[in-house]
Amino acid sequence: MEMTLAYARPSSVSSDASGMKFAMSGETSRPPVALQAMVGDSLSYARAMLALHNVVVSDLRFQPQDHTAYQQWVQDQYWVEAGPQIQALREQFERDKADSTRLKNELQELLAQRAAMTRECQPIIKRLVEIEAYAWWESNFWQMRRDLYTPLVHKYGAEALGALRPCDPVVSVHPDCVIFEVFSFDESSYGRVTVPMEKLETFGDVQYGTTNVDFSIRLADEFKRVRSYRPSWIQVEPGGVSMQTSAGAQFEKKIDLPPTWVRGFLQVQSASALPGVEVELSSGLVADLLLQLQQQREKKGPRSLRFRLTPGQKPSVEIEPWGVVLQEPNFVWNGAEAQEIRIWGRRRLFFFESLLPHAERVRVKLLGSGMPSYWSIEQEGHRFDLGLSGWTQNDWSKAARFDVMAAPAPVAAGDVEKTFRVLEEWRMLTPEEAADSTSLPRVTATATLQQLCREGRAMFDFTTGVFRCRQLLPFPAPQDESDVRTRHATRLVQEGQVKVRAVRAEDASEFLERFIAAGARLFEAEVKTEGGTFEPTVGLDADGRATFAQCTCGFYRQNKLRRGPCAHILAASVVAATTGGANLTADRFKDQTWVFTGALTLFTREQAESLIEQGGGTAAGSVSHKTNFLVAGERAGSKLAKARELGISILTEAEFKAILDGKAAPSGATTSGATTTAQ
Repeated sequence: MEMTLAYARPSSVSSDASGMKFAMSGETSRPPVALQAMVGDSLSYARAMLALHNVVVSDLRFQPQDHTAYQQWVQDQYWVEAGPQIQALREQFERDKADSTRLKNELQELLAQRAAMTRECQPIIKRLVEIEAYAWWESNFWQMRRDLYTPLVHKYGAEALGALRPCDPVVSVHPDCVIFEVFSFDESSYGRVTVPMEKLETFGDVQYGTTNVDFSIRLADEFKRVRSYRPSWIQVEPGGVSMQTSAGAQFEKKIDLPPTWVRGFLQVQSASALPGVEVELSSGLVADLLLQLQQQREKKGPRSLRFRLTPGQKPSVEIEPWGVVLQEPNFVWNGAEAQEIRIWGRRRLFFFESLLPHAERVRVKLLGSGMPSYWSIEQEGHRFDLGLSGWTQNDWSKAARFDVMAAPAPVAAGDVEKTFRVLEEWRMLTPEEAADSTSLPRVTATATLQQLCREGRAMFDFTTGVFRCRQLLPFPAPQDESDVRTRHATRLVQEGQVKVRAVRAEDASEFLERFIAAGARLFEAEVKTEGGTFEPTVGLDADGRATFAQCTCGFYRQNKLRRGPCAHILAASVVAATTGGANLTADRFKDQTWVFTGALTLFTREQAESLIEQGGGTAAGSVSHKTNFLVAGERAGSKLAKARELGISILTEAEFKAILDGKAAPSGATTSGATTTAQ
């Protein structure tokens, strides 16, 4: 997806008697966002922004050894050795016309070799993304672009260089803070800088909203010049005519935006809603960890960090494969039970390197071995957050579907728009506030907020637990339907192959009791597939978000949740969140005939009919004198008219849901499932 970012002018820095002013030009196709403020403790702010820039230009994926210089030497030697031979062949060609066919073939072969060698030189186009050290990138980027890339762009086209340009950061101005967000080039690291309004002395009108900002390498260089004795200003400028000094003032960037970009943002926020183990580490321990990684290079695996956590004791971290153990000197871990958690992709923690001397602690949230982790460091109120995928090669967008676990219940488009209007006005909402403001059930309100995240119109702030209005793109984000597991789960639900029942506390195993004690509602499911029947177990919190999941299938046994939930867990989560895991006895709907008509939003037709059959009832496709109840969705037609004519009890979808939850009974029926006859 190619996206054009238009700016009224490049971001710039100016210095005068009032201090350094960082003017970040906003993207002109979005609603205007404006902020002019003097930054308190600006040196800490500058360090955090430099760390953010390190994230956006980083690519820590494994790269094979660079043989470019050797290949260049081979090519040079070839021309030294082959040049006279070609000339001799040409002279021979002139002297011996009869042998011209043979010589022509030899010449063509040599030319083919030359073309092959030219193709071998093309990896130079990818040199920028193969740079592992940011310092090297920073000092050589423009020189390399001028000397190497400009001739290649003329020869091969602009696509070669355009593919290397990282996406500009997203900045959101909220009533309580300003947030800068980026993804690394390899999409395995998410960086965020939060500047609280308490640290900003604003001048003029503040226009809340979200935009991209032009964050060039030159702008990053200027952050290095920030000093504590000189005031610094942050200016997020609106686009439009008012900012244009001439007809040619506006400039554009064409970015080949990865289709996974929006999904990556969503996965970061969704995974953060899952329960995890929270640990506090002193900045000195993290600095020692980075020092060990600097001094040694791994020649073999495992390349992990092993956290050893014991309640009431200070945690320790083992650096594998060397067996170096670092003991936390200050902070005690107060978890419920002893745990051992391993994480990979540890060299991404070097983003913290420049911040550690200026902070007391690093807060870590670990979702489990091989699972994502979240790291936060605060210095004088300015916070830098880092979200890391399970390992570097396993980027945020490709492997996981944490968004489905975060809010699996389907929602109506009208409810989503209702919630968005409230969020747009309030700028940030908790699920409880969304439910109160929209008169939607809390689970539905949470699902609408999560759907807004999927569409790129909202974000979940995992540090405060609120949803914020945040428009990632100036147009609705395209929905990614490519995930095989999601498609499989959708089909299982639509075909009614998923049966769910709630787990009572007295029936739960000792292992599951702790999740019920923590407030989760547990559900056991039976999922029938072509490959057999599997039994996933999921736990949902009050907002309908999955806080626990396991399955008996091979995919889960091999990967746990490291590559996201399996299709069976996804399907069970959707059904559990939709039906509440209604405990349907075999005679709940005995001797009852139900018909469903119209567009259903809380259930699929197959799912609703499956629930009736689980309760011993009959799901019919047409209305007759034998019909007891009709559930009418939107745009119900002839079936609704005939039911009215026959005097059949008519229910809304919400009323049917209340019956499943045991909160209501249809007219003439009881929650025990007694036989009813429509009057």
